[in-house]
Amino acid sequence: MNEQLSGIFSELKQLRKENNKQIRKADRVKKHLDVIVLDLWIAANYCNTPWRMISLNRNDSTKDTRYRKVHLKYDLLKGVLDDLISLGYIEMMEGFFDRTKGEGFQTRIKASDKLLALLQFDLSKIERDPEAPEEEIIIKKDENGKIIDYIDDRFTNQMRESLQKYNNLLRKTNIGTDGINLRYKYDPTSITVKRIFNGESGGGRFYCGFWQTMPKDDRKKITINGEEVCELDYSALHPRITYALKGIEVKDDPYTIEGCDRSAVKKAFLVLFNCKSKEHAINTIRSEFHIKKAESLIDKIEQKHEAISKSFYNPGFGLHLQRLDSWFAEEIINHLTERGIVCLPVHDSFIIAKQHESELHQLMEEAFYSI
Repeated sequence: MNEQLSGIFSELKQLRKENNKQIRKADRVKKHLDVIVLDLWIAANYCNTPWRMISLNRNDSTKDTRYRKVHLKYDLLKGVLDDLISLGYIEMMEGFFDRTKGEGFQTRIKASDKLLALLQFDLSKIERDPEAPEEEIIIKKDENGKIIDYIDDRFTNQMRESLQKYNNLLRKTNIGTDGINLRYKYDPTSITVKRIFNGESGGGRFYCGFWQTMPKDDRKKITINGEEVCELDYSALHPRITYALKGIEVKDDPYTIEGCDRSAVKKAFLVLFNCKSKEHAINTIRSEFHIKKAESLIDKIEQKHEAISKSFYNPGFGLHLQRLDSWFAEEIINHLTERGIVCLPVHDSFIIAKQHESELHQLMEEAFYSI
């Protein structure tokens, strides 16, 4: 980056000279410049929006919290930001908050065309700054989806330690994307994951890996350390778990119902465990999946799966199902990490180098029955 940004840094120094301002701690100023420019370049080229939210509140940059690890200094960041805006390298939409309406949005910035025309970075050479503090990777939310603080115990400490080992392995892994069009869709620098828990007993799934938002056809093109991959998933996992909790083994496909499209049944099942009522489920299926005969479809599912129908329309149970499938993922990932084998989770499926396919299959079976 130094060669490409040396000209911009010279312009910045000249601008301050013209404004009778001195640059103190030039190395630190340059580092803040690098961070802003690189992040905006990634957003402009590999995210679905080029805008980044930024806080201009000094208080947000003065205190570490569990979810906010302060690394950049407010005065240095604000100074570089103002200079880049003055030089035409950054565009800004200033935020506001209307107290009477209770509405507003946070300040956003993006790289201008003038800046992007000067830059071309090599993605393979972008890596994490070792001096930056680690982000929190065990995240808890309340019933309304708001992030909450918590007191660490032996379980959270153990989960965090295991997840750090896994993330360190991911950082050392070459996750190849040569056959995939990444532009404006996937940020290949997002290679580490976090676990997010919801409410008292829900969630715990692994999130934030860039591969998780890809369609299956793109995921097939990923390589791990130069090797082709395969993806194994649990078939009809949540219905099977629900039956298993009642001691019933499922021998046929829960999503196959005579006279119904299998994909529609699968989509409906996702809703049945997480909506508060049948009416809520019908409206959700119609609005989100555009399935017209939603009520008839639900009736047929209830008839075929009468044994587990009392578990429907129970969001708490839906979160519990997510917690259980996160346990499967945790057991599989931890086992493979100890052996130095990388697998990439997509909730109830796992991407792995083809040479480890049979081992992954066995691990998935063992995790299901042991848990």
